[in-house]
Amino acid sequence: MSKKLAPLTGVLFFLVLLVSVLGGGNSLTAKSSPAKVLAYYTKHKTNTEFIGILTVLSVFIGVIFYGQLRDYLRRHDGSRGLTATAFGGVLLFAASGGVSAGVDFALSDSPKHLTPAAAQVFNLMEMDVSGGLSLAGIALLLFCFGWAILNTGLLPKWLGWVAFPLTLVALVPPLGFIAFIGVGLWTLIVSIAMWRRLASDDRTAAAALPAS
Repeated sequence: MSKKLAPLTGVLFFLVLLVSVLGGGNSLTAKSSPAKVLAYYTKHKTNTEFIGILTVLSVFIGVIFYGQLRDYLRRHDGSRGLTATAFGGVLLFAASGGVSAGVDFALSDSPKHLTPAAAQVFNLMEMDVSGGLSLAGIALLLFCFGWAILNTGLLPKWLGWVAFPLTLVALVPPLGFIAFIGVGLWTLIVSIAMWRRLASDDRTAAAALPAS
């Protein structure tokens, strides 16, 4: 992957995540009856499997991007601990995606051989277990990356300030979906900002060469 284009993996992450969210919406909740859950996944077997594949892809791309962001912000010695902790949050976020994808694959593999009770357990895992990991990871990565941005000044500081209210939203489970959308948009903007900063640094370095 070209070093110049690597920061734009954040844009790709956002697009894949957006498609998976728009394609994976359903009427189920944690309180849906076992019969309703089983009926839904039996009817939407192909779509559920597709969403699982997209989730795995978004985890793959997302970890690459956040690794790029960590390395970029580590240029400033004072941010090394923050970026390391932030990447721990990234791994929690990634683990939630892995759990969610695994549940999707389990439900789409052979829904006709599942009992209603088993389908409901998988649905609860999708709604609550992966959700808990996701929100914990989002809160941690936003807080620590936001703090690192403020410390380093390597990205627009307003991106650091915006990360803090999003962190608070992520820590309130009923507002979890807002945090999920928020971290996607935040990542999109950070990706573009980092790409522009690196491009600007390259142009400055190239302009300095003839003079030297």
